[in-house]
Amino acid sequence: MARPEKTGVDYFPLDIHMNDRIKLVEAKFGLIGFAVIVKLWAKIYGSGYYCEWNDDVALLFAGENKTSDNVVNEIMNEAVGRGIFDKRLYEKYGILTSKGIQKRYLMMTSRRKAVDLNSEYLLVDVPPNAVNVYINGINVNNNSINDDKSTQSKVNKSKLNKNKLNAASAERAAQPNYNNNSYVKKSKFNNYEDTNKIDYKALEERLLDMMLEED
Repeated sequence: MARPEKTGVDYFPLDIHMNDRIKLVEAKFGLIGFAVIVKLWAKIYGSGYYCEWNDDVALLFAGENKTSDNVVNEIMNEAVGRGIFDKRLYEKYGILTSKGIQKRYLMMTSRRKAVDLNSEYLLVDVPPNAVNVYINGINVNNNSINDDKSTQSKVNKSKLNKNKLNAASAERAAQPNYNNNSYVKKSKFNNYEDTNKIDYKALEERLLDMMLEED
């Protein structure tokens, strides 16, 4: 039985210089505010680029971190209100995520064979050359590959038609043009030229004149 694909990561980067939003949460709640946010990041990255959030999740999270669910929810709501987590996605889908989280997640999983994303949760633009990223099961690189193949096919077809035309032109050029007066066939009599349109009467008179000249 194949092992299921891993979605989360084992570590995540943490800037030593926190922005003002984090500082404000810490100023309001003390170190517990900072600690809860970092633990929420760890929970999110552990499962991928977002995590669901509801009363049951909050209760379990509080128990694991030896604090009350009321404190946890207060800090989480403050973080959402200050934009640390995306407010729209939290209110619509009940998930915690952000642009920064998703951007870092894509960077950390860039070497994986496949990364599955949900288009409804996406806050960042996925580059078209991200060959390992699938959005709703569709590889984001497919369209660009197909476009390249289509363009290459058109170019190859154009080159083939051009080569055929050049070959046909060369073949026609190699054939003698018998309708052209410049094509002249020398006879055994070097005094006239035969152009395939033989005037036998004139030839007879010319031969007779030559015989009389010899006499």
